[in-house]
Amino acid sequence: MAVIRATAPSGSPWYAGHFPENPILPGLAILAMVKEAIVGEESVHGKKIRVVGIRRVRFRLPVKPDDGLILSFSRSRQEEKLSYSFQVFLDTKPVCSGLMAAEILAEDCPEEQRL
Repeated sequence: MAVIRATAPSGSPWYAGHFPENPILPGLAILAMVKEAIVGEESVHGKKIRVVGIRRVRFRLPVKPDDGLILSFSRSRQEEKLSYSFQVFLDTKPVCSGLMAAEILAEDCPEEQRL
């Protein structure tokens, strides 16, 4: 299991237009943070992966500018694919949870295919 702290500062472009009078972090931005955390953690261990699917996502609480988030995820393997169960917390309150599926990339895979 990995645990990573993250925040989206108030000046982040994610908040542009997502609601000017009451800015909240879009769900897509939260998922992007989780993806970056998973890919980054695997790269530390010498693995290059690509996220190929997201399932069972539930959003429970809005995230405001500068809120400190805790991203937690664990990996399991299913045949040739990897699966990551993740949870995002605001303090101890659940914000988001779900599953991300990924595949391991070959060492000679071009950078643009790692997205």
